[in-house]
Amino acid sequence: MRLRTRLERLAGPSAVAIGNFDGFHAGHRRIIEILSAQARRRGLASVVLTFHPHPRVFFGHAIHLINTDAQRLEALKRQALDRLFFIDFASVVSCPAAGFVQDILLGCLDMQLLVSGGDFRFGCDRKGDLAYLQRQAAGRFTLIQAPDVEIDGCRVASSLIRKQLAAGAVRAAGRMLERPYFIDGVVIHGAGRGRTLGFPTLNIASDNTLLPPGVFRTQVDIAGRSFPSLTNIGRAPTFGAAALGSAQECLPPAGVVPGGLKIETHVPDFRRTVYGKKVRLHFIDKIRDEKKFSDAGELAQQIRRDITSLGI
Repeated sequence: MRLRTRLERLAGPSAVAIGNFDGFHAGHRRIIEILSAQARRRGLASVVLTFHPHPRVFFGHAIHLINTDAQRLEALKRQALDRLFFIDFASVVSCPAAGFVQDILLGCLDMQLLVSGGDFRFGCDRKGDLAYLQRQAAGRFTLIQAPDVEIDGCRVASSLIRKQLAAGAVRAAGRMLERPYFIDGVVIHGAGRGRTLGFPTLNIASDNTLLPPGVFRTQVDIAGRSFPSLTNIGRAPTFGAAALGSAQECLPPAGVVPGGLKIETHVPDFRRTVYGKKVRLHFIDKIRDEKKFSDAGELAQQIRRDITSLGI
Protein backbone atom coordinates (compact mmCIF):
# COMPACT_ATOMS: atom_id res chain seq x y z
CA MET A 1 0.00 0.00 0.00
CA ARG A 2 1.09 3.54 -0.72
CA LEU A 3 -0.09 6.18 1.74
CA ARG A 4 -0.52 9.71 0.46
CA THR A 5 -1.52 12.82 2.40
CA ARG A 6 -2.27 14.82 -0.76
CA LEU A 7 -4.24 13.99 -3.86
CA GLU A 8 -2.13 12.95 -6.83
CA ARG A 9 -3.01 11.80 -10.33
CA LEU A 10 -2.90 8.02 -10.71
CA ALA A 11 -1.11 6.39 -13.61
CA GLY A 12 -3.95 3.94 -14.29
CA PRO A 13 -7.64 3.28 -13.65
CA SER A 14 -8.91 2.64 -10.14
CA ALA A 15 -11.70 1.32 -7.96
CA VAL A 16 -12.51 3.74 -5.13
CA ALA A 17 -14.22 3.79 -1.75
CA ILE A 18 -14.76 7.08 0.09
CA GLY A 19 -15.73 7.63 3.71
CA ASN A 20 -14.81 8.69 7.21
CA PHE A 21 -14.51 5.11 8.52
CA ASP A 22 -14.90 6.14 12.17
CA GLY A 23 -14.40 3.00 14.26
CA PHE A 24 -13.71 0.88 11.16
CA HIS A 25 -16.60 -1.42 12.03
CA ALA A 26 -18.12 -4.48 10.34
CA GLY A 27 -19.89 -2.35 7.72
CA HIS A 28 -16.66 -0.63 6.77
CA ARG A 29 -14.93 -3.99 6.42
CA ARG A 30 -17.67 -5.13 4.05
CA ILE A 31 -17.02 -2.08 1.84
CA ILE A 32 -13.26 -2.74 1.73
CA GLU A 33 -13.79 -6.45 1.01
CA ILE A 34 -16.03 -5.62 -1.96
CA LEU A 35 -13.61 -2.94 -3.16
CA SER A 36 -10.59 -5.27 -3.06
CA ALA A 37 -12.41 -8.17 -4.74
CA GLN A 38 -13.83 -6.01 -7.53
CA ALA A 39 -10.50 -4.26 -8.12
CA ARG A 40 -8.71 -7.60 -8.53
CA ARG A 41 -11.41 -8.93 -10.84
CA ARG A 42 -11.30 -5.86 -13.10
CA GLY A 43 -7.56 -5.20 -12.98
CA LEU A 44 -7.96 -1.86 -11.19
CA ALA A 45 -5.98 -0.22 -8.41
CA SER A 46 -7.88 -0.37 -5.11
CA VAL A 47 -8.08 3.12 -3.58
CA VAL A 48 -9.56 4.51 -0.36
CA LEU A 49 -10.08 8.24 0.02
CA THR A 50 -10.66 9.59 3.52
CA PHE A 51 -10.22 12.87 5.34
CA HIS A 52 -8.90 14.43 8.52
CA PRO A 53 -10.21 15.85 10.67
CA HIS A 54 -13.69 14.32 10.58
CA PRO A 55 -16.01 16.79 8.77
CA ARG A 56 -18.17 17.30 11.85
CA VAL A 57 -15.07 18.16 13.87
CA PHE A 58 -13.92 20.51 11.10
CA PHE A 59 -17.22 22.40 11.25
CA GLY A 60 -17.15 22.58 15.05
CA HIS A 61 -20.06 20.25 15.73
CA ALA A 62 -20.17 18.51 19.11
CA ILE A 63 -19.24 14.87 18.50
CA HIS A 64 -17.25 12.24 20.38
CA LEU A 65 -15.67 9.99 17.75
CA ILE A 66 -14.92 6.29 18.16
CA ASN A 67 -11.36 6.75 16.92
CA THR A 68 -8.75 9.46 16.91
CA ASP A 69 -7.35 10.30 13.48
CA ALA A 70 -4.22 8.31 14.33
CA GLN A 71 -6.25 5.22 15.27
CA ARG A 72 -8.35 5.48 12.11
CA LEU A 73 -5.22 5.74 9.98
CA GLU A 74 -3.73 2.73 11.79
CA ALA A 75 -6.80 0.61 10.94
CA LEU A 76 -6.88 1.66 7.29
CA LYS A 77 -3.16 1.01 6.79
CA ARG A 78 -3.77 -2.64 7.70
CA GLN A 79 -6.17 -3.15 4.79
CA ALA A 80 -5.27 -4.79 1.48
CA LEU A 81 -5.23 -1.62 -0.64
CA ASP A 82 -3.05 -0.22 -3.38
CA ARG A 83 -3.51 3.43 -2.39
CA LEU A 84 -4.72 5.17 0.73
CA PHE A 85 -5.33 8.92 0.46
CA PHE A 86 -5.56 10.41 3.97
CA ILE A 87 -6.01 14.06 3.12
CA ASP A 88 -6.78 17.33 4.87
CA PHE A 89 -10.52 17.95 4.70
CA ALA A 90 -9.86 21.66 4.23
CA SER A 91 -8.45 20.89 0.78
CA VAL A 92 -11.83 19.64 -0.51
CA VAL A 93 -14.36 21.36 1.77
CA SER A 94 -15.37 23.95 -0.84
CA CYS A 95 -15.61 21.48 -3.73
CA PRO A 96 -19.21 20.97 -4.97
CA ALA A 97 -20.46 17.46 -5.63
CA ALA A 98 -20.22 17.80 -9.43
CA GLY A 99 -16.63 19.02 -9.23
CA PHE A 100 -15.72 16.29 -6.76
CA VAL A 101 -16.90 13.61 -9.19
CA GLN A 102 -15.47 15.18 -12.34
CA ASP A 103 -12.17 16.61 -11.10
CA ILE A 104 -11.18 14.35 -8.22
CA LEU A 105 -12.77 10.94 -8.79
CA LEU A 106 -12.72 10.80 -12.58
CA GLY A 107 -9.92 13.27 -13.33
CA CYS A 108 -7.35 12.70 -10.60
CA LEU A 109 -8.08 9.10 -9.60
CA ASP A 110 -9.24 7.82 -13.03
CA MET A 111 -12.07 6.04 -11.21
CA GLN A 112 -13.91 3.31 -13.10
CA LEU A 113 -15.68 1.75 -10.11
CA LEU A 114 -17.04 3.30 -6.91
CA VAL A 115 -18.09 1.26 -3.87
CA SER A 116 -20.38 3.19 -1.54
CA GLY A 117 -22.35 2.68 1.64
CA GLY A 118 -26.01 3.63 1.60
CA ASP A 119 -25.65 6.71 3.81
CA PHE A 120 -22.61 8.25 2.13
CA ARG A 121 -22.78 12.00 1.30
CA PHE A 122 -20.19 14.39 -0.12
CA GLY A 123 -19.71 17.84 -1.67
CA CYS A 124 -19.99 21.28 -0.11
CA ASP A 125 -23.62 21.46 -1.29
CA ARG A 126 -24.48 18.06 0.26
CA LYS A 127 -25.92 16.87 -3.06
CA GLY A 128 -23.55 13.93 -3.24
CA ASP A 129 -25.78 11.14 -1.93
CA LEU A 130 -26.39 7.69 -3.42
CA ALA A 131 -29.15 8.88 -5.76
CA TYR A 132 -26.86 11.61 -7.10
CA LEU A 133 -24.06 9.08 -7.69
CA GLN A 134 -26.44 6.79 -9.56
CA ARG A 135 -27.29 9.63 -11.93
CA GLN A 136 -23.63 10.58 -12.36
CA ALA A 137 -22.54 6.99 -12.98
CA ALA A 138 -24.50 6.48 -16.20
CA GLY A 139 -21.96 5.76 -18.95
CA ARG A 140 -19.07 7.05 -16.86
CA PHE A 141 -18.34 4.58 -14.06
CA THR A 142 -19.80 1.58 -12.24
CA LEU A 143 -21.44 2.17 -8.87
CA ILE A 144 -21.78 -0.65 -6.35
CA GLN A 145 -23.74 -0.10 -3.15
CA ALA A 146 -22.34 -2.25 -0.36
CA PRO A 147 -25.15 -4.11 1.43
CA ASP A 148 -25.84 -3.16 5.04
CA VAL A 149 -24.42 -5.36 7.78
CA GLU A 150 -26.80 -6.26 10.59
CA ILE A 151 -25.71 -7.41 14.05
CA ASP A 152 -28.11 -8.04 16.95
CA GLY A 153 -30.95 -7.07 14.61
CA CYS A 154 -29.58 -3.56 14.00
CA ARG A 155 -27.82 -1.98 11.04
CA VAL A 156 -24.17 -1.44 11.92
CA ALA A 157 -23.33 2.27 11.86
CA SER A 158 -20.79 4.52 13.54
CA SER A 159 -23.59 6.66 14.97
CA LEU A 160 -25.16 3.65 16.73
CA ILE A 161 -21.80 2.48 18.09
CA ARG A 162 -21.18 5.95 19.52
CA LYS A 163 -24.51 5.79 21.34
CA GLN A 164 -23.71 2.33 22.71
CA LEU A 165 -20.32 3.42 24.01
CA ALA A 166 -21.73 6.61 25.54
CA ALA A 167 -24.17 4.38 27.46
CA GLY A 168 -21.39 2.03 28.60
CA ALA A 169 -22.59 -0.87 26.41
CA VAL A 170 -19.09 -1.90 25.40
CA ARG A 171 -19.91 -5.55 24.67
CA ALA A 172 -22.66 -4.61 22.19
CA ALA A 173 -20.36 -2.03 20.59
CA GLY A 174 -17.58 -4.60 20.40
CA ARG A 175 -19.78 -6.95 18.40
CA MET A 176 -20.36 -4.25 15.81
CA LEU A 177 -16.69 -3.26 15.79
CA GLU A 178 -15.75 -6.96 15.60
CA ARG A 179 -13.19 -6.31 18.33
CA PRO A 180 -13.21 -4.76 21.80
CA TYR A 181 -13.41 -0.98 21.84
CA PHE A 182 -10.08 0.58 22.86
CA ILE A 183 -8.58 3.91 23.77
CA ASP A 184 -4.94 5.02 23.77
CA GLY A 185 -3.29 7.12 26.41
CA VAL A 186 -0.32 7.95 28.59
CA VAL A 187 0.13 6.97 32.25
CA ILE A 188 0.20 10.05 34.49
CA HIS A 189 0.46 10.78 38.20
CA GLY A 190 -2.84 10.68 40.09
CA ALA A 191 -3.92 11.48 43.63
CA GLY A 192 -2.56 8.17 45.01
CA ARG A 193 -5.86 7.02 46.54
CA GLY A 194 -5.83 3.66 44.77
CA ARG A 195 -2.55 2.73 46.46
CA THR A 196 -3.91 3.85 49.83
CA LEU A 197 -6.94 1.59 49.32
CA GLY A 198 -4.68 -1.34 48.44
CA PHE A 199 -5.50 -1.21 44.73
CA PRO A 200 -2.93 0.98 42.93
CA THR A 201 -4.12 2.26 39.58
CA LEU A 202 -2.70 3.49 36.33
CA ASN A 203 -4.13 6.96 35.82
CA ILE A 204 -4.47 7.47 32.08
CA ALA A 205 -4.66 10.68 30.06
CA SER A 206 -6.22 10.02 26.65
CA ASP A 207 -6.99 11.98 23.49
CA ASN A 208 -9.98 9.70 22.97
CA THR A 209 -13.09 11.60 23.99
CA LEU A 210 -15.65 8.79 23.78
CA LEU A 211 -15.22 7.32 27.25
CA PRO A 212 -17.81 4.75 28.37
CA PRO A 213 -18.91 5.48 31.97
CA GLY A 214 -18.70 2.85 34.69
CA VAL A 215 -16.53 0.00 35.92
CA PHE A 216 -15.22 -2.42 33.31
CA ARG A 217 -13.31 -5.60 32.75
CA THR A 218 -10.44 -4.45 30.53
CA GLN A 219 -7.18 -5.55 28.95
CA VAL A 220 -4.29 -3.10 29.03
CA ASP A 221 -1.32 -3.20 26.65
CA ILE A 222 1.93 -1.86 28.12
CA ALA A 223 5.35 -2.10 26.47
CA GLY A 224 4.38 -5.01 24.22
CA ARG A 225 2.58 -7.05 26.91
CA SER A 226 -1.13 -7.41 27.74
CA PHE A 227 -2.53 -7.58 31.26
CA PRO A 228 -6.06 -8.29 32.54
CA SER A 229 -7.33 -5.27 34.42
CA LEU A 230 -10.21 -3.48 36.10
CA THR A 231 -11.01 0.06 34.92
CA ASN A 232 -13.18 2.81 36.35
CA ILE A 233 -14.19 5.80 34.24
CA GLY A 234 -16.02 8.50 36.13
CA ARG A 235 -15.77 11.34 38.62
CA ALA A 236 -14.64 9.59 41.84
CA PRO A 237 -17.89 10.51 43.69
CA THR A 238 -16.84 8.80 46.94
CA PHE A 239 -14.11 11.40 47.44
CA GLY A 240 -16.05 14.46 46.29
CA ALA A 241 -15.22 17.35 43.97
CA ALA A 242 -12.03 18.32 45.81
CA ALA A 243 -10.46 14.95 45.10
CA LEU A 244 -11.29 15.20 41.43
CA GLY A 245 -9.74 18.64 41.21
CA SER A 246 -6.45 17.51 42.74
CA ALA A 247 -6.16 14.65 40.27
CA GLN A 248 -7.08 16.83 37.30
CA GLU A 249 -4.20 19.19 38.08
CA CYS A 250 -1.84 16.37 37.09
CA LEU A 251 -3.28 16.00 33.59
CA PRO A 252 -1.28 17.48 30.72
CA PRO A 253 -3.35 19.76 28.44
CA ALA A 254 -3.54 17.18 25.65
CA GLY A 255 -4.98 14.61 28.06
CA VAL A 256 -7.71 16.68 29.62
CA VAL A 257 -11.00 14.95 28.86
CA PRO A 258 -14.12 17.10 28.44
CA GLY A 259 -16.39 16.69 31.45
CA GLY A 260 -13.55 16.03 33.88
CA LEU A 261 -13.72 12.22 33.70
CA LYS A 262 -10.93 10.14 35.23
CA ILE A 263 -9.59 6.92 33.73
CA GLU A 264 -8.19 4.62 36.45
CA THR A 265 -7.02 1.08 35.71
CA HIS A 266 -6.03 -1.48 38.34
CA VAL A 267 -3.72 -4.27 37.14
CA PRO A 268 -3.49 -7.01 39.81
CA ASP A 269 0.06 -7.80 40.96
CA PHE A 270 1.53 -5.13 38.67
CA ARG A 271 4.45 -3.40 40.40
CA ARG A 272 6.30 -1.59 37.61
CA THR A 273 6.61 2.18 37.42
CA VAL A 274 5.30 3.23 34.01
CA TYR A 275 4.66 6.98 34.27
CA GLY A 276 4.88 8.55 30.82
CA LYS A 277 4.43 5.21 29.04
CA LYS A 278 1.89 4.80 26.25
CA VAL A 279 -0.87 2.26 26.88
CA ARG A 280 -3.83 0.84 24.96
CA LEU A 281 -6.91 -0.05 26.99
CA HIS A 282 -9.39 -2.59 25.58
CA PHE A 283 -12.93 -2.69 27.05
CA ILE A 284 -14.22 -6.26 27.36
CA ASP A 285 -17.40 -5.93 29.40
CA LYS A 286 -19.16 -3.63 31.84
CA ILE A 287 -19.31 -4.78 35.47
CA ARG A 288 -21.40 -2.05 37.04
CA ASP A 289 -22.11 1.66 37.16
CA GLU A 290 -19.89 3.98 39.15
CA LYS A 291 -21.47 4.83 42.50
CA LYS A 292 -20.78 6.84 45.62
CA PHE A 293 -19.84 4.77 48.70
CA SER A 294 -20.18 5.84 52.31
CA ASP A 295 -16.42 5.72 52.86
CA ALA A 296 -13.13 4.44 51.46
CA GLY A 297 -13.48 1.11 53.30
CA GLU A 298 -16.78 0.32 51.61
CA LEU A 299 -15.28 1.24 48.25
CA ALA A 300 -12.31 -1.09 48.86
CA GLN A 301 -14.67 -3.97 49.66
CA GLN A 302 -16.54 -3.39 46.39
CA ILE A 303 -13.29 -3.34 44.41
CA ARG A 304 -12.34 -6.70 45.96
CA ARG A 305 -15.69 -8.11 44.87
CA ASP A 306 -15.20 -6.71 41.37
CA ILE A 307 -11.78 -8.32 41.05
CA THR A 308 -13.05 -11.63 42.42
CA SER A 309 -15.94 -11.64 39.95
CA LEU A 310 -13.46 -11.33 37.08
CA GLY A 311 -11.20 -14.10 38.34
CA ILE A 312 -8.07 -12.00 37.92
